[in-house]
Amino acid sequence: MSDDDKHAVVLNGEKIEVPSAKVTGIQLRLLGAIPAGYELITEGRGNDPDRVLTDTDVLDLSGPIRHVFAKPPTAFGSPIDASCT
Repeated sequence: MSDDDKHAVVLNGEKIEVPSAKVTGIQLRLLGAIPAGYELITEGRGNDPDRVLTDTDVLDLSGPIRHVFAKPPTAFGSPIDASCT
């Protein structure tokens, strides 16, 4: 792979090189062994907000390096399970 063919993404703090300038959410899951229930979040550039990546979303890796992290499932706002009290 020549330097022109190298692209990278920082996934959960680990720099990963990929052969293409575009990568899907499912490809990131496979590269980082991210469980299906976790959300993938890409950090926004500049004033752009962070956003959730679906498995079919395409992330463009051209330009400055992209940072993506996985967020485990959460239950904020869910009713309290009576068995927990």
